[in-house]
Amino acid sequence: MTRLWNQFKTDVRVQFRNKLYHIGIVISALIAIVLSQLVNMEQLGLAFPALVVLIIGGTTMLYVAGMVIFEKDEGTIAATVITPLRDREYLMAKVCSLVMLATLETFISLAGAIAILSFKEPIILPNPLWLILGILSIGTVFTLIGIALVVRYKTITDFLLPMAFVAVTLQLPFLYFLGLVKHWSLLIIPTSAPTMVIMGAYRQLAGWEQIYAIAYTSILLVVLTFWAKAAFDKHIIEKMG
Repeated sequence: MTRLWNQFKTDVRVQFRNKLYHIGIVISALIAIVLSQLVNMEQLGLAFPALVVLIIGGTTMLYVAGMVIFEKDEGTIAATVITPLRDREYLMAKVCSLVMLATLETFISLAGAIAILSFKEPIILPNPLWLILGILSIGTVFTLIGIALVVRYKTITDFLLPMAFVAVTLQLPFLYFLGLVKHWSLLIIPTSAPTMVIMGAYRQLAGWEQIYAIAYTSILLVVLTFWAKAAFDKHIIEKMG
């Protein structure tokens, strides 16, 4: 736990030094302003889950790519591998620090939009348990997928094209949650289940929706964790060994 905690603190310091927190806060503030001009308080519950999967997820994948490729270039990962820090602790620290950043961005966007709208209409607050579970879950999904993909590339430019394809695919569930396309196939996409959890913060989910949201999200987190670790071991650890 001490190694994990120390690596987590190091990651947060690096993210802060590289201005990721500054960028994230500015983006979140802009999202809050734009969102407050496009929807009212009641519509916020419909728009916000779609916004998270559309914008916050994309920035999270970029942060993952930037950090991992930067550390590969600087030799940080190579140095970490030969320390007592285990690969799973390195990955866990990355996931925790990046999910924390994504969570901060999401809460600033939501709180900012609510604060602006509160000047015009009564406040409607989401269920905090479902909201937190959903935000943490979707942040973890994007981070794990980002890690599993980025370890295969040497430069950020090499990663941008495949990342764009994957990011667009992962963002497609916004069509379902905005009610634009109501087709079951969109619910297969990994980001749909945690987005449904966020939706549960704003309305009572049907029985099948609750089972789907919790069960599919749980399965995804397990599968993606193993996938990210296997990719890291194959493309980083084995090549350095």
